[in-house]
Amino acid sequence: MEMTMQLSRTVKGQEEIFNLGHTLRPKYRQLLFCIGNGISFGELCSKHPKCVEIESMVNELLQTGFIQSLRNMTSAEPDTSAASAPATAAIAAPAQVAGSLDDAQAYAMEFIATLVGTKSPAYKQMSAVQDIAGFKALLPMCRKVIAAVASPHQAAEMETGALQRLGA
Repeated sequence: MEMTMQLSRTVKGQEEIFNLGHTLRPKYRQLLFCIGNGISFGELCSKHPKCVEIESMVNELLQTGFIQSLRNMTSAEPDTSAASAPATAAIAAPAQVAGSLDDAQAYAMEFIATLVGTKSPAYKQMSAVQDIAGFKALLPMCRKVIAAVASPHQAAEMETGALQRLGA
């Protein structure tokens, strides 16, 4: 397997992580969690240096549909944010006008839905926000959830984009 191959969770993989129906063995779940929304095979191997069967485990996750191969990166330095950039770019496009709670809330909810899922408590709480104060109070928690599940970079991007749309 090429070390530059970019791996990402599929919808099935997201559901395995966030739902209570654990169908994978613990080592496979750990790999699935590490893969997140994008990591190269080489980076995954460096995070698990003692796992001798990592290649066969990744192949099995690929074959069972829990992860997918995105594309091969040819740069000398692997960029984990590049794997999730298409999703982030699609999220960032909709609302460009600042100053609206509805725009900021929709932006944050779309970001959360894409990276964490609509069944997450963060998504449900964000959808129930009624005012700017509630929105600003909930935003740091949503940032922590995205940082834990996806990446700190994406979490910061979500928070910054939501605040810009809010006009804050």
